[in-house]
Amino acid sequence: MRVEEPLKDLKTDYIYDMQARLKRLDIYTTEGIVKVNYTHGSEPTTTITHPLWGEQKRVSYKDERGKITEEKIYHNKELVRRVLYSYTAFDSLFGKEIINFYEPTKDGKITPTLDFIFSGNKKIENPIHKKYITYFDKNTRQRTKEVVFIDDTKPLEDKIYTYTKGENNKILLQKTHYTNYETNAQTIIFYSYQSKTNMPTFVRTEIRKNENLLSYSSLEYIYQNESLWQIINQSFESPFSKSEIKTTSSNNSFTKKVSIFKDAKLIRERHYEGEILSKTIDYQYIKV
Repeated sequence: MRVEEPLKDLKTDYIYDMQARLKRLDIYTTEGIVKVNYTHGSEPTTTITHPLWGEQKRVSYKDERGKITEEKIYHNKELVRRVLYSYTAFDSLFGKEIINFYEPTKDGKITPTLDFIFSGNKKIENPIHKKYITYFDKNTRQRTKEVVFIDDTKPLEDKIYTYTKGENNKILLQKTHYTNYETNAQTIIFYSYQSKTNMPTFVRTEIRKNENLLSYSSLEYIYQNESLWQIINQSFESPFSKSEIKTTSSNNSFTKKVSIFKDAKLIRERHYEGEILSKTIDYQYIKV
């Protein structure tokens, strides 16, 4: 199969094996041909060959349950990254230990920047070690907390999950609270649900820094006859508290999009800047 994207000056060839599994990608770019090769089996491997920065290879290792326990990443045949996974007794991901070595450059390209490399079993060149740990409720098996540590002791960031019981005692996510301890930035997401069906009715996201509200967004779901009718997406960007945010037409920090559905199909979008309608998009369908 070949896919051409003229606006991006991009062309991609997809090559499959006799079992209809993806075997290779040939991506034709302005920098040359990028080749991506896939091998399947007990140690799945992805190899990317770029005309400018060389070869990157990712090898995955699985246990007898088919769970990936380790990944190794090589750059030009040098082992530069390892990812170790651990699981709970009920096969949920418990922890992930990862060392990053890629950094984006100003022109958007990805170049290999080594935080450390392996020399035998010894780590050298300024190791930066991150450990990801996920905590679960023993009874409900719902994840309750995720923590990222630096050097096993210093917490870098965490994410706390709060739940509530909906209809038929179904456990529903009520709030996600994410904190970055280096930047003191917080993202809080609140969820509410429709009674009886437990379908989402409202999702509110607040981004704060040092307790100051930087932005606020919401998704409101409206139903008719238990079918989705509208989704109203509103967002604010303001250094003020939520009570001081004005949704007037002169406030350019406020935007709104109303999506209207019929028979589970999107038929219209209305876009607003402040309270002024700026754009309407209508969708039409045909039967094939």
